[in-house]
Amino acid sequence: MKTIYRKSSQSLIPPYSENGALQLIVASGATFVAFHFWRIIMLVAGKDKAYVFDAMFPNFGLSSVELFQRKFWTILTYGWLHHGFMEWVSNMIWLYCFASVLQKIAGFKQIIPLFVFALLVGGGFYLGSQFLPHDIFQVRNIYFMGSQAGVIALGFAAITLEPRYRLHLTPTFSIPLALILGIYVVLDLVVYLPNQGNALMLCVGGILTGSLFGMAIKKGYDPGEWVYATLGKVPQITTPNEHALANKKSRKRVDILRTMYEPKRGISQERIDEILDKINDKGYHALSREEKDILFRAGKE
Repeated sequence: MKTIYRKSSQSLIPPYSENGALQLIVASGATFVAFHFWRIIMLVAGKDKAYVFDAMFPNFGLSSVELFQRKFWTILTYGWLHHGFMEWVSNMIWLYCFASVLQKIAGFKQIIPLFVFALLVGGGFYLGSQFLPHDIFQVRNIYFMGSQAGVIALGFAAITLEPRYRLHLTPTFSIPLALILGIYVVLDLVVYLPNQGNALMLCVGGILTGSLFGMAIKKGYDPGEWVYATLGKVPQITTPNEHALANKKSRKRVDILRTMYEPKRGISQERIDEILDKINDKGYHALSREEKDILFRAGKE
């Protein structure tokens, strides 16, 4: 349905189970607290600051291509951590602003997959920019941490789907989403353009990911749903089917019993099979005196 513009609804905040924006904030906050808590513990224990730095930041922050070859997981971990508290708070405010809009438009299942995809693509742009000749793209003992790639991807996905979306702060006052996103982009330019071109390229990767993600949704695809569908199958794969396992064990037991009983005079194989099947279904206690006697005679050498 085409409209002149779409405004934000005044509905209540979705519950946590259906709020991808809140889930991201909680996950990011948990990793931030765990990382810096452990860093402080090491400092309180008397470890040298240089030792603590070398033990923590190179293992989680995104850095040079050479270091990435030994610590490949940093292309994902960097986006869940932040250097300082205020940096984390500001990023989470922007994240919730963009993610809450996107999940109203496209559903909460698009939020986390897009965020993760943007971190990976943005990290790839960060590393790839080091092959460019310009001096601002070379890393010098810098370990980048921050969710900027994921945040900006959420904003561009939302603006791609609803270019004229407005956030209504009051019944009579609203702000265009495009203006808010523009402010965020300008702030990134001011912070990173002078001497951190790699981080700027990281944001470019996030912009590209968010725009393509939004275009895919617009064309009727559901790029985030398959992640939840795949994760939903994991318990079925890792958890054995207890009913099938019980039946398998029971059938195996009956097969063993069949080797113990051979047809004797006046006892057919069909009759023995019927009794064994009854044991399989109801247990030995369900047999009549006659059936038990037949089994006894069939098993007697």
